[in-house]
Amino acid sequence: MRQFVSGTEIRTYVQNRVDADPRLRSARAKILIPMPKPTATESMTGCNWTMHYIGQYGDLQRIADDAVAIVQNDFNIGGPGQPG
Repeated sequence: MRQFVSGTEIRTYVQNRVDADPRLRSARAKILIPMPKPTATESMTGCNWTMHYIGQYGDLQRIADDAVAIVQNDFNIGGPGQPG
């Protein structure tokens, strides 16, 4: 079951996962994670947010994509009347 947290917390969780990836450290690169965007409805998996990138990360994009997928499994953006 997903926890409800703020968009800022989601961004921090994703950024921390990206920053910890050894492929990124060995490439001496930095990926800056944007704020998540709420979706109009939950996806088929139950997630209520997405993240869009400009695509400037080339081969390193997979690192960000993997981090987003993991965090989407655990967290939704909380709103009024929702726990968290």
